Amino acid sequence: MQLFVMPGACSLASHIALLWADLPFDLVILGHEDAAGDAFRKLNPKGAVPTLVLDDGTVITESLAILTYIADIAPAAGLGANAGDAVGRAKLNESLAELVSDVHKAWAPFFVPGRFTVLPEGEAGVRLAAFDQLDAQYARLDAVMTGKHWRVLGRRTVADAYLYVMCSWKDMTPMPLSAFPHLAAFNARLDTDPGVQHALRTEAANPAT
Repeated sequence: MQLFVMPGACSLASHIALLWADLPFDLVILGHEDAAGDAFRKLNPKGAVPTLVLDDGTVITESLAILTYIADIAPAAGLGANAGDAVGRAKLNESLAELVSDVHKAWAPFFVPGRFTVLPEGEAGVRLAAFDQLDAQYARLDAVMTGKHWRVLGRRTVADAYLYVMCSWKDMTPMPLSAFPHLAAFNARLDTDPGVQHALRTEAANPAT
């Protein structure tokens, strides 16, 4: 398999999950120009990461799909629901969908404010509005994580890889992650995880262009 990522992007979650699953893969680290280029867009016309290419050439895009695929093909790693546990699978998908659709999407006005206003002078206001939305999302997640070590199913799953990435971004806003003690404790635990550390070192050694 080949996993295409960009340093600092949400694709870090898929990178971590593959390491947790102990699956063989080749990592392809892209810069912004690479992701926008014709060669990559032939694989993924959206020009987005993560993108996973299987040995037979099948291309899987979108974090939720890639993370659940990793959990499914490496059941011994215990990163997904147990076989036959339909409720557990639904709860895992619920957690992933929330992180991808609600939490991650709330970052869009911060990262690309120009998409939300036609006036350049309006971008500062867009970012301010984003901070309020993000703080609300993280406050809700912090409450969910009260008394928990892991996001769902009572053990480490692919959802934890994605939650880690979302936590790692929060210090870019005026209200840092430390304002959310349960998320901060979760983030600190995963900072010491060997798979997380390996993924971070690898991606940091190949900064985006």
